[in-house]
Amino acid sequence: MSVPAWPGTLPTKLYVSGYGQSSPDITIKSEMDAGPAKVRRRFTAGVTPVSGTMILTAAQLATFITFFETTTLGGSLRFSWTKPPAHSVACELRFTAVPAWTQVEGKYKISLSLEVLP
Repeated sequence: MSVPAWPGTLPTKLYVSGYGQSSPDITIKSEMDAGPAKVRRRFTAGVTPVSGTMILTAAQLATFITFFETTTLGGSLRFSWTKPPAHSVACELRFTAVPAWTQVEGKYKISLSLEVLP
């Protein structure tokens, strides 16, 4: 099965305001009977959590809803896009939460929670 691509009619970047990212958690911690916990690397690569917002028109929101609900099967499938914040490197992402949106001055502000896959 091929990996679906982010729709070309939607914005290609997340807004800087509200953007968030953290490093992958690739360690595991084991508590010891005495002394400090033992920490070691569990994986060589991990997922990178990303969150952000974008402003969409009503038509773009309809496209996004179809992409989320139908193309990615409610967010269960990965998709290709450009890697935030660089926006020039192709990568694969998936949704980590159901997107939410609010109406703002005739447009829609949508909040996304994603993870960049290794």
